[in-house]
Amino acid sequence: MRRIALTLVLASLAWQTVAQHAKNTLAFSVSGDDRISVVRNSVRLAEWHERSFWPLYESYLGEVSEVSSTSYRCLHGLATAGRGSNEGEAFEHAWNLLTYRNKALNVRNKYYKEVAAVLNGVVALQFLQTETMMEMLETTQIYGATEWENFRFSVATLSSRETREAKHNTIRAALEIPPNKSAAFWAVYNKYENDCDALLGENYNVYSLFASDPADFTPALAKRLGYDLLQVMDRELRLKERYFLEMNNAVGPMLAARFLAWEDYYSVVEKMHAWAD
Repeated sequence: MRRIALTLVLASLAWQTVAQHAKNTLAFSVSGDDRISVVRNSVRLAEWHERSFWPLYESYLGEVSEVSSTSYRCLHGLATAGRGSNEGEAFEHAWNLLTYRNKALNVRNKYYKEVAAVLNGVVALQFLQTETMMEMLETTQIYGATEWENFRFSVATLSSRETREAKHNTIRAALEIPPNKSAAFWAVYNKYENDCDALLGENYNVYSLFASDPADFTPALAKRLGYDLLQVMDRELRLKERYFLEMNNAVGPMLAARFLAWEDYYSVVEKMHAWAD
């Protein structure tokens, strides 16, 4: 897995030189020789697996590209929606992001099963790890080109005692929560934070369970880990959807959308730290 992570980080650095504008980023992320090159360097295939894997991967790209592209456009819309934006549009960006992420996850789930059935669990888990990391890198690039980069937060350098206070202070600065909505916001956020820690571990560290090199496992165990990772991602998506709607009811669509944007960026940074540990 270290090999996969290193390959993708290097690819990300290369992408940043050509992806200064969000539109370029979106076009580059879902197609082209560069993506295939990343997959070739990350999914280790025996010669007799090549003939089966690449037709499946091309079919996967055919289904996932449009969905992913739409998801990234929704993410860009959410990330660039300022505090003075139309509330209806802010809600639409957030809800569409959740909707298209769910569709992309369904496509990934479908092809994970196909790769595992046609090849084996080790190859399938490599495929899933690679696609997951590319999505995380793409997400950080989009947020990193917006105001949210000013509020990028990670617990990696903080003690556990300092973490929550520092995180909440960052949220206050990023969201500029109006005084008349503060109590309602924190009532929902504290419930979300507790549920998130219970489901995904403190600082999303459950993702570290899925970052090992698949070659270290039997095909059956690798296959099981892949299914578990897909289930964790689905549960995380459901949790964010549930609390986005709850936050919308409590404090309105604009603050709810900004909550989702901040939490989405924070979560992907923490997942990447967990993945690398």
